[in-house]
Amino acid sequence: MMGMASNGHAFFNFKLMNSIYKKLAMLLLGSILLSVNAYAQKKKLKQFEEIVAQAISKSYPASVRIWSFDVKQNQRTGAQFSGVVVTADGYILTAAHTTNPGTNYKVFFPDGKECIAIALGRIDNPKTPGMPDVGMMKITDQGVWPFAKMGYSHSLLAGEPCISIAYPESLDQKLPTLRLGRVAEVKNQYGFIRSTCKMEPGDSGGPLFDYHGRVIGLHSAIDVGEDQNFEIPVDLYRNYWTALQQEITYTDFPKLKDSVGKDPLVATLQQERKRKKLHPNFNEHTSNSSCLTLTSTTPSGQQEVLSTLFNQLDQQGAKRQFLVTKLSILGENPQLKQFPECKLAVVAKDKENDLALLAVKGANHLSGGIDLVKVAVGSVNMGKLIYHEKEAGKLVAGVLGSEIFSLPKNTSRPYLGAMLKFNSQPALFSLINPESPAGTAGIKVGDELVAFNGQKITKANDLAPVLIKHWPGDEVTLTWKNDTTTFTKPLVLAGVKKSVSNHPAERIEGGKSERRDGFEQVFAHDANVKANDCGSPVFDLEGKFLGLNIARFSRTTRLALPAAVVLQFVKRSI
Repeated sequence: MMGMASNGHAFFNFKLMNSIYKKLAMLLLGSILLSVNAYAQKKKLKQFEEIVAQAISKSYPASVRIWSFDVKQNQRTGAQFSGVVVTADGYILTAAHTTNPGTNYKVFFPDGKECIAIALGRIDNPKTPGMPDVGMMKITDQGVWPFAKMGYSHSLLAGEPCISIAYPESLDQKLPTLRLGRVAEVKNQYGFIRSTCKMEPGDSGGPLFDYHGRVIGLHSAIDVGEDQNFEIPVDLYRNYWTALQQEITYTDFPKLKDSVGKDPLVATLQQERKRKKLHPNFNEHTSNSSCLTLTSTTPSGQQEVLSTLFNQLDQQGAKRQFLVTKLSILGENPQLKQFPECKLAVVAKDKENDLALLAVKGANHLSGGIDLVKVAVGSVNMGKLIYHEKEAGKLVAGVLGSEIFSLPKNTSRPYLGAMLKFNSQPALFSLINPESPAGTAGIKVGDELVAFNGQKITKANDLAPVLIKHWPGDEVTLTWKNDTTTFTKPLVLAGVKKSVSNHPAERIEGGKSERRDGFEQVFAHDANVKANDCGSPVFDLEGKFLGLNIARFSRTTRLALPAAVVLQFVKRSI
């Protein structure tokens, strides 16, 4: 009986161990399959990134910035718009609503070349305002110009990747920004291509490229939805190529038509669509989250903003944790939304880069984060695929739209509310807004400005360089005098009043960031970042840290501080 019991017990253990081994094998197999799938997915994304890079190399040099220009007075006479050169001798495709036949324009290439062009034909039907919006120009200077090949809009399929390279006016940069999207509709009810490549004023006339770097459309108009971007089909330019070479405004489609022809890449496009290399799945979550939501109290109520978690080991080997976020929307008494019991303390501020550093207090450590000792920093290259992270490891995909650039103060300029008489010496006030900081301080027209924040002012031109160093909300001390008395008073600088517009570009969901310029180093990308998503980290496909989202600049442009700027602030502060 004992032997039977013993044998029975051994048999039972064998069955149990066999079951455990099977489960372990299944788990191991599942893990291997996940790893294989993850590797295959990453490989597809890298292949797609290479396809985008090749398309950019073909299309970027021909994407131009344009404005009307008086060649006799040698001065700019109109607003900025975009275009693309499509022949070596300088024919430019753009939108009809930007040009006037026979008018001169100045054209700027990304490599720094400049030239003069003349507007040729345009098709602008008054019965259908804004349609078909077809316009052409020709460079008049002699030379061989960078150009992009024209594609064929009739061979497009919905869902195909497309690339926009254009010059948003509000950003006012010499180089264009890039946006990556898809063809949402090949031909909508108005005859336009609809794409998800975001547009805004200044982009008009700019090119939309396919993934081979060929022009497939020209930017025409937008609606409020960020996926509502309307492109003039390139086949219309092919159809009316000869007619558009005349300096004429056509109020209907010209009678003279050219053959569009067949797309020589049709067979190649069909093969590529079958292989599905152009539709990689972007990961939606990461297991190692670095992003947390902060809540704080502001004069207008509770405010939420994202933050990035950093880890550091001190000299004794103890783990210290810090959060970095956007200073200008961080209020009083900050708390972690998901961990309100966690104690936080603001330990450093960087007003120039709009950053705040908070120390995480207590022994209970937060999971995840970026380790300062072994952080891998990626390079910022236009066209590179990226992720920005939100809370709980949620990832949002995008593409780098620029290299690193400088963005001077514009909307972030401080406002004193007083003007000095031009070239006056001593510096005499000539205009005062009674409701401005200067007006409420009691400054009058004719008073002399003596000093600004302790710095002597001897002439009118001395004020601007010292004023621009400050920010809205800064307290400064002014000294001024009249015929009988000298005054010294503190006052708080205001911000520049924002203009109100009903243009679709100004009606973006979530709005723009209040502080969105005045940065020495930033880069642009097109991932979906709302104003309150600032403070979140940006990574490349390898998981390398690229930077930190710092502003929702406009409909097309999100700005991030480079990793080097962020890490320097953190290391300097702790």
